[in-house]
Amino acid sequence: MLRVRPVHYTSRIDDFAAELLTQGLRCVENQGGWRVFDSGSGKVGVHAVDAGSAGDGTTDLGFEVRDCEIFVRRTLEDGTAAELIESAHGTSARVTAPDGFTFLADPSTDLRLPADDTPLAVTVVWRTPDIAAANKVLSNIGARLVAEHPGGGSLFRAKNGGFVTTAAGAVSGVELERFHRSGAALGAGMG
Repeated sequence: MLRVRPVHYTSRIDDFAAELLTQGLRCVENQGGWRVFDSGSGKVGVHAVDAGSAGDGTTDLGFEVRDCEIFVRRTLEDGTAAELIESAHGTSARVTAPDGFTFLADPSTDLRLPADDTPLAVTVVWRTPDIAAANKVLSNIGARLVAEHPGGGSLFRAKNGGFVTTAAGAVSGVELERFHRSGAALGAGMG
């Protein structure tokens, strides 16, 4: 099981939540300063932070997996650094790319697959100076290559929903986007 679930940090959590709802996502978890929205194909975690803090408006790459221990073992076997850690969501898996970029895979009991008629899919862009290494990491965690982009980068699909696309960047970082299942962009950079 692998589902895309990036985490967006914002001081405007109510505004951001309203925008996600307007785009067609539904709130499946609301703990005030931590909310999760489901598109039907991938989820978005939203974490409240103080206005003006360094993380305000940033997004972390993230996933949901059924069993973090098995996920770590398989990721290590496939050649990518991974370890179990304690996080705000319990025992999670931390994956480390060759350039030191890290992301978490949190445990989930939601094993459903995306429906074929889901109009939206959560998509994140992983910008990196080493696209080949990022592609290898995504493959090693179980994401499936969908398409290679002209000029570099690739699009990967997670079995239980959501997409990650790799693209060239001076430093590693993540941007949240929302896409129609057909791949037509709905928008990006929501603040």
